[in-house]
Parts: sequence; structure tokens; C-alpha cells
Amino acid sequence: MNAIILSNFHPILVGKLINQDLINQYTKFLYHFFQNTKSNKNISFKEVSEHVDKYAISSANIEKRQVLLFDEIETFIAKEMVNTDPSKYIFPKGFEFLEDSHYGPKIEMRMDWFKTKLGHVFNKFYEYIANKPEHIIHVTCSGYSSPSLAQEAVINRDWNDVKVTHSYHMGCYGAFPAIRTGSGLLSLSDTKGRVDIIHTELLSVHLNLTEFSAANTMICSLFSDGFIGYSLYDENLFYKEGIKNNRAGLKILASHEVIIPDSLEDMTWDLGEYSFLMTLSKRVPVFIRKNIKEFIIAMCNKIGLDFESEKESIYYAIHPGGPKIIDYVVNELNIDSNRAHWSYDILKHKGNMSSATVPHIFQKIINDPEIKVNTKIIAIAFGPGLTATGLLLEKIA
Repeated sequence: MNAIILSNFHPILVGKLINQDLINQYTKFLYHFFQNTKSNKNISFKEVSEHVDKYAISSANIEKRQVLLFDEIETFIAKEMVNTDPSKYIFPKGFEFLEDSHYGPKIEMRMDWFKTKLGHVFNKFYEYIANKPEHIIHVTCSGYSSPSLAQEAVINRDWNDVKVTHSYHMGCYGAFPAIRTGSGLLSLSDTKGRVDIIHTELLSVHLNLTEFSAANTMICSLFSDGFIGYSLYDENLFYKEGIKNNRAGLKILASHEVIIPDSLEDMTWDLGEYSFLMTLSKRVPVFIRKNIKEFIIAMCNKIGLDFESEKESIYYAIHPGGPKIIDYVVNELNIDSNRAHWSYDILKHKGNMSSATVPHIFQKIINDPEIKVNTKIIAIAFGPGLTATGLLLEKIA
């Protein structure tokens, strides 16, 4: 069977990147408002500020994020907030307290917003690559509609024979099963046409702006919206089309996935009445640290690669579930952190975009002239389950 090549990575910006310090400050406004309204107590803005400063991820680790939920109040956040008394701030529609709800719009309204906002992602991707694929895989864990955005994209372009597959609700590791699915579709195809994978992660629509807890504050300061499209090629088609268009690629050498025992409740992403609900326990980094080396050795063994002797020649695309996650993996593998610097960079400049994050890292790696052809890359991510998944790749051109 021919190898499968990943290429044609195109990150897409729908809104604007907002400064992390400003987002954290606005979170204080929201917390102060909702806590005082909800509890009928007088919680001071000083108390709220100290809480957010203690538990939110600071700009030392994340400088900017795309948070489309705050798009319409960007001017206030950037220019007016500094001179506004929090107790006198009038909230925009959708943020204000509703008599029958402390949680804002119900989930159907949030899904309508997702559908209205994100058709742009498909339109933009197909400005970069106009000819139609054989398959489109739509990846998301943050918004659903039927017909889906992918089906609408096909209908709008009269691509009646393009087949759409949905790869939904797998969280931060979602790119990996989508790539596995795309590889399977290619292997079964008679024509070996292109498979496009498009991620639409609108995580901001699920921010819980009322739960005043350390865990929720960390979550509110970590996740961001992220959008990206890319393509899978059969090896022969890639060398015919990709090279002609001066594109580099990542050849899939091996994949691996396990569900870590006794971790089922440590990371969850459930449907709620008002939004999707996340739990993220303190044990997650510990589970990752304990299992990561064995996991990577098992993946490398699939192609007879001795990880210990080769690890200093390999580069790493580690899903930045948070700053400590990257550190734990780097330290446990005993590798130079510079060999995973794209993970730190993407977290710093865009935040955790769930399933869209690792493809953003791939885009950086594939376009980095310092990484030569035939260099191997190990990609890993984690999600509910607790699921660990990975790819062993090789840069080609």
C-alpha cells in the first residue's frame, strides 16, 4: 500500500487575536457581575481579581488567543475597560443576567451561533485550494448542526459526488482519528483522490462565566477558538500535485492509540443544558507523565525504530494541553525542549485550540527550513478517556 502524505496546511483566522492580560481582566468583570447577582452576596472586585491572578494562565505562557465570544466587545476590552468601574459596567446582549437563568443562552442558541459564524472557514480554505476533493472530513468538538457546515460547503459548490464524513466530539486529540479515517478512505478508494480535513473549534461559546472555581478559571484562560484545513494525499498523487505546487509534506510512518487505565473520569466533555461542560482533574498531567515514554517506544517499535538511540534527531509536536503538559513530556523523555519549541510557540501565540492545535503545529514544522527532508517527527495528543494518541511522521518534499 502507498504511504499517506499530510500537506496543504492552511490556518484560518475568523476573528482577531486578543491580548491574554485583557481577556483575564475581562473575566474578572464577568465573575464579579455573575457572583454578586447569583449569590446575593457582596463579593469585592479585589477578591475576584486576586482569584483570577492566582489561577488564570498568565501572558507569560499565552500572549494572545482568538475568543470569538468577545468579538463584539473588542473595543470595550481594548480601549474602555481600563477606565470602567466594574460595578457600573452594562453588559452586552447575551452576557447580561436573565431572570430564569444564571448561565446565558441555552445550547440550541449557541449551536445556531456556531453555524452562522463558521461557514467562513470552509469558504476560506477553498480559496487556497479550489479543485474539489474526493472526501471532506469535518472535525469539531464544539458545535454541531445537521446538515453540517461541511455538507453546506459541498452543496454550495455543486460538489454532489464529494463524500462528507463527520469526526466529532473527541476533544484535543481529534485530529488523529480524523487522519486515521482519512487514511482508511484513501486506501479503499479506486481513484486515490484527495481527502480534506477541516477543523472548526469554537470553544469560546462554551466558556462558563459563572463558576467561580480554580479549575474553571484555568479552563477559561487556556482554551481558544481555532480553525485550520489540510489535505491527505496518496503518495503517488502527492508527488504529482504537491511537488508541482512546491509543497512539503509529512509522510505517515506509524500510529498508536491507547486508553489509559483508571482515568475515565479525569477528563470529560459532556453536553449540558446551556453549554458543553468540561472537567479536567489534577491527575491528568501525572497520568501523561507516567505513560508517555512507554507509549512512544511502542509506537516507534512498529517500524523498528529505537527511540532511545534516535530521540535527539527527532522533533516533537506535543499537544499543549497546558504549559505543564509540554514540560512533563519533555522531561520524561529527557529531550531538549527546543525540539518541541513549536508546541510552546503555538500555545503562547494562539492558546489551546483543542483538535485544531496539533495541525497548527504541523503547519509550523512543515514550513520550517531548519527541519530537513527525511527528519522524523513524533506527534502526540490526549483527550477524554483518558486517550493518548500519536503519529510517527517523516518530512518529505
